[in-house]
Amino acid sequence: MSWVRNLRLLPGDFVVAGVVILLSGVLAVPFLSNGTETVYAEIYQDEVLVRRILLVDGIQETVMIDGKVTNTIQVEGKTVRFSASSCPDQVCVRTGTLTRAGQTAVCLPNRVIVRLSGGETEVDAVAGGAVR
Repeated sequence: MSWVRNLRLLPGDFVVAGVVILLSGVLAVPFLSNGTETVYAEIYQDEVLVRRILLVDGIQETVMIDGKVTNTIQVEGKTVRFSASSCPDQVCVRTGTLTRAGQTAVCLPNRVIVRLSGGETEVDAVAGGAVR
């Protein structure tokens, strides 16, 4: 308890700490939302839309894409992923599961793109400044 007395806190310090905690809680609310927006999985091959699937709980679908190689795309609920591919590098499979709008997985040998669209896209960074 002696360390508390050494801090020499004033009543105003507690008010400031309370305001900071309250503001941090208010600012965190938008990031904690469930994200109930509509999200679609769009599957492109050679820049042509092959399938557009609404991602909702309870949906289970497997999409096979043939071309130079064969891709298997697994849709389960609100997630989508390349579950298998006959391409040599397997980058598309190792990309993992897509869960948020704006995420993309690509199989270059077969020219297949899986993109999640709709909902709120997540911004990683914002660049400012004038372009001349």
